[in-house]
Amino acid sequence: MRILIAAALITVTSSCRSPDDAADDVPVFRNVDAAYVGDAVCFDCHTDTWQGFKEHGMAQSWYLMTAENAVEDFSAAPLLHKNSGFWYRVFEDDGAFYQEEYRLGADGNKTHRLVRRMDYVVGSGFAARTYLTRSGERLYEMPLTWYSQGQMWDFSPGYVPHNKRFNRLVPDRCVACHNSYPESVEHVEGKYTKVPLGISCERCHGPAELHVAERLSSPDPTGPIDDTIVNPAHLDRERQLDVCQQCHLHTTVSLLRDGRGPFDFRPSERLEDHLALYYEEAPQTEGAIGVISHADRMKQSECYVATPSLTCITCHDPHKGFRNLGPSYFNETCLSCHTPASVTFVSDDRLAHSDTTNCISCHMPRVESEDAPHSSFTDHWIRVVQGDLPTPEQSHDLRPYFARDSVSRHYEGLAYIVLGTQRADTTIMDRGVSLLRDVLASDADTSGEAHFLLGLTEWRLGRSEAAVAPLERAVELGPNIPERLNALAQAYETAGLNPEVAVQLYEQALAAQPQLADIRLNYGRLLETLGRLDDATEQYGLAAAEKPWLATAHYNLGTALLQQGAIDDAENSLRAALELKPDHPRALGNLGTLLASRGKSQSAYLYFVRAVDIAPESSTALSNLGTWHLNRDELDRAVEYLAQAVASDPSFLEAMEKLALAHFRNDDFEQARIWADRALEIDPQNVLARQILYAL
Repeated sequence: MRILIAAALITVTSSCRSPDDAADDVPVFRNVDAAYVGDAVCFDCHTDTWQGFKEHGMAQSWYLMTAENAVEDFSAAPLLHKNSGFWYRVFEDDGAFYQEEYRLGADGNKTHRLVRRMDYVVGSGFAARTYLTRSGERLYEMPLTWYSQGQMWDFSPGYVPHNKRFNRLVPDRCVACHNSYPESVEHVEGKYTKVPLGISCERCHGPAELHVAERLSSPDPTGPIDDTIVNPAHLDRERQLDVCQQCHLHTTVSLLRDGRGPFDFRPSERLEDHLALYYEEAPQTEGAIGVISHADRMKQSECYVATPSLTCITCHDPHKGFRNLGPSYFNETCLSCHTPASVTFVSDDRLAHSDTTNCISCHMPRVESEDAPHSSFTDHWIRVVQGDLPTPEQSHDLRPYFARDSVSRHYEGLAYIVLGTQRADTTIMDRGVSLLRDVLASDADTSGEAHFLLGLTEWRLGRSEAAVAPLERAVELGPNIPERLNALAQAYETAGLNPEVAVQLYEQALAAQPQLADIRLNYGRLLETLGRLDDATEQYGLAAAEKPWLATAHYNLGTALLQQGAIDDAENSLRAALELKPDHPRALGNLGTLLASRGKSQSAYLYFVRAVDIAPESSTALSNLGTWHLNRDELDRAVEYLAQAVASDPSFLEAMEKLALAHFRNDDFEQARIWADRALEIDPQNVLARQILYAL
């Protein structure tokens, strides 16, 4: 049986609930605002439980890649990413493990090579092992994943359509579910000064600082329960499930609520107070499940509806590993309610039930997933499966998962913007913009994040002037949030407003958080347009030092140094950019120009040709190649490429005047006059065009 999984789709509606649905007698635990201390301190008092948990998949969710835990085949053949032309292979060297990216030339030799070490493993390995590599204090996902069930290497999820290479930064929202709580850098996505190894006890029980302090002082609690640390067994069923669903619930769009951060959820809280969730409207089918939406599937089961005590931990002991215990481990739970004699058959072709029948294989079948290749997962909707079922189609209509979001349209607007951005669909983005405009028109004090996302989306859609007002309001509501200041500065630039205000906004953003390399690039680019080349070069250098794998930082630095005549340093920076991004046409062109200035004409030619191959519509790349031919008196080829450059950009003055010169030197005086005249229309004082016309 094969049931395709639509990973982003949640079809159940019965799980919506209001804040008043919970039981009134839920105890208040006092550790919600305590500090995390790490699970090592749990060992002395809870030794057996601690050791049992270390065998659980959650405790093995994130760990160092070592020779002791390596299970992969490191002799496997390389894999070709067809869309990008990059080859990838894995290898081991002196006890360390690496992924290599390379390209092959026509002669079979490598024309490009990047190697990154596999520092961390994400995933217990039951379905797959995905790898992270570290650059400074930033973590990046790697292109190849080991799929345990298929015992094979293949591209990590999402890499086939969009190869992020070694540049997919691991964001806070991913770390928040795959690991314990890191020490993160404020306002810097994906940068951590300390990274723990695996999900800890505190993920389900909350911060332990208060509990440790009071139990060391007095071993026994004074009340009927120990309220210094959360025990999910004392929560109502919905909040017990929320402890699990903080990570094991996935919808089309997941939004942090205003004022909440990725690591802010605490056990005993309502998940709906932490997240706003939306799923796509689509026909409800049995095959429409998400890989990490098991609890939501369980809620559709008659077993769940009829059994108030049924939760995730009814079948899954959170303190013990169970992967190797066999079907009987789960079947025993089924048999506690369903004896073989009590089961009725829907049809005569069913297997006979007995004490040894595998309940799970029939009533919770394993299903394949399109978003997690080479892996199958248990469908937690307990039912009589009727056979293969269709996969629902995307509809682009979002519905709230929590009932409270049916009233307010604030988060709905945000959800459509996020969905449209994920799918590069401007129609969906505009739908979100329209919703947010209506909300903010009636409530201008709605969160700064709503104003920010509205303004940012307007800017991304090319409506800079419309972006300014909501971004200004966002900055008023959060004056020291760097991403808001950065967005407003960009809107000021593209709207043609006072550039000095944009300078101040960039400086304010960097004062709040100096480690934001991307904002330094924006600031440097503005400084360069204002003629402050020395200041721009400084910003580019700081960006490259902060984020060494950022190709744009090295390119901008190399280009600025080239303009300043620092040829050796410029060449180093441009080559660094091309090592990281070999298909960077402007870096290829600038390095070609630099080499040509040094008399290395043939080397320059190879870079110019490569730039045109990569970007055949680039007027700059075409002009560089045409100029190279012009300098060698290969006039027909010069005319060919320079004409293409002007056709690509009819206002490209430099290409236009060189095209006039190429025609003149090729004795085509009529065309020389035409292009010289056009150059003078753009620049009446153009010296080369005047010289050509004078000679004619």
